[in-house]
Amino acid sequence: MTEDARTYLRHRFTHDATQLRERVAQMRKGTNIPGPDANTSQRMAEACDDVVTMLESLPQHSDPALTVESLLALVPQLEKRAQGAGVPPVRAVYMGAATRVKEVAAAEAKAASGADEDEADIGDDEEDEDDDA
Repeated sequence: MTEDARTYLRHRFTHDATQLRERVAQMRKGTNIPGPDANTSQRMAEACDDVVTMLESLPQHSDPALTVESLLALVPQLEKRAQGAGVPPVRAVYMGAATRVKEVAAAEAKAASGADEDEADIGDDEEDEDDDA
């Protein structure tokens, strides 16, 4: 991952909020778009903003493991906000954020373990079974 996990998630939910607001603007101009109505879409954008605020409140770490640990601490908060959301699409924003955090954490863990394996292969002239040919 070229950017840290926190930054990636922050950009993702900022982008989602922007797209939802564009949707709201189009709907308010009279464009008929399938899916949630303008008010619900606006609430979804606000939920995305809330997720971004939560991500921005996390301390910046140079160690990816600490970043992932901080991100995973948000999961219960996101799930709690999902439970308190009044409508399913807004609930889905929070549950989606919790899922994305878990996925990013898993990807970071996999990348970290893969880096360890690559370091072990340095100077190894024999091909391992798991080396790509």
